Amino acid sequence: MTSWIESAQRLAEEVLAPQASAVDSSGDIPREHFDQLAEAGFYGAAMGDDIDLAAFTEVGEILIAGCLATSFVWAQHHGVARRVATSPNHELRERFTEDLRTGRVRSGVSYAGAADQPALIARRTDGGYVLEGTAPFITGWGLVDIVGVMARDADDDGSLISVIVPAEESAALRVRPIPLTAADASRTVTATFDGVRVADAEVDNRVSMKSFHASYIIAAWRNGSLALGIVRRCIAELGRLGVDPAALADESAAIRKELDAALLGQSDVYLARARAAELAMRAASALVTATGSAAITRGTLAERSLREAAFTLVFGSRPTIKSALLDRLAGPAVSP
Repeated sequence: MTSWIESAQRLAEEVLAPQASAVDSSGDIPREHFDQLAEAGFYGAAMGDDIDLAAFTEVGEILIAGCLATSFVWAQHHGVARRVATSPNHELRERFTEDLRTGRVRSGVSYAGAADQPALIARRTDGGYVLEGTAPFITGWGLVDIVGVMARDADDDGSLISVIVPAEESAALRVRPIPLTAADASRTVTATFDGVRVADAEVDNRVSMKSFHASYIIAAWRNGSLALGIVRRCIAELGRLGVDPAALADESAAIRKELDAALLGQSDVYLARARAAELAMRAASALVTATGSAAITRGTLAERSLREAAFTLVFGSRPTIKSALLDRLAGPAVSP
C-alpha cells in the first residue's frame, strides 16, 4: 500500500490537481483520469480481505485533495465492488469481480430503497424483479458502466433487493441531470425506474434493513475522507501562503483516529463525520481569508474549496450527522 500512496500522490500532483479547476469550470472529467486510476489499481483498493485501512484512507484523501469530482465518481465504485465480490450469486460474482477489480467495469450506486420512506421498490415477477420508483442521486452517469441499486422488497418491507443495472437510459429508465454547486462534473442524476426488469442473474444479494443499517458504518467511515481530503488540500495551500496550519493538521489527525476507532465500536462514526465536515468548512474559510480578495473570484482554489467543503456538510448525511453539525454550527438544535 505504500506504493499506492506514492501513486496517489503522483496522480494528484501531476494529473488531478493541475486540471481540477478546468474540470470544475467545464463540468467534464477527462476519461484519462479514470483510466489512470484503473492502471494504478485503485478500483480494486477496497476488495481484499487484508486492506491496510490507514493507507486506504490516505489514498482517498490524497486523491480528493487533487480533484473532488474525479474522486467522488471513483469512490462510488467500492461498495458495489465489495458486494459483488462476496455475493452468493456465484455466476454474477464470476462474471463481474475481476472486471470491477481492474476497473474495466466501473460502477455507480444507489441506496434509494434503504430510506425510511423507500423511493424505489422491487416487485417479484417470473425470473426476477421489476423496479419502480426513483433513485434521487446516482453519480457518474455516462462515466460508469453499471449501477448497484438497492430497492425495497415489495413483499417484505424489512428486506432490500440488491441488483446490478446497466447505466443506460431506456424507455423504462430515464435520468435527469442535477446541477451541483460542487463536483458538478461528477454527472449526478435523478433516475426514474418505470418497470425496469432485472433477471435473477443480476441480483447480487438480499439484505435485511437491520443488516444494512449495521453495515452503513463502513460507508460513513469511508465518506469521512471527502471532508478530510478537502482539509488536506487547504492545509497544504495555507502552508504555501505562510500560514501555520499545525492546529488544523492536529485536529484532522484526531478526527481520522475517531473515524477509524468507530470501525471497532470505540467511537461514534456519525459524530466524527460531523467534526470532519465542520473542520473542512473552517479550513476552507481560513484559506479564503489567507488568500484575500482574490478568493471571491469564481474558480480560484480557495473559492472552489469553500464550495466543496460545504458539499461535505450534506453528502451521505444522516439525521445524527445533521444534528451534530447543527449543534456545532448553530448551537443545540431545537426539537420540533
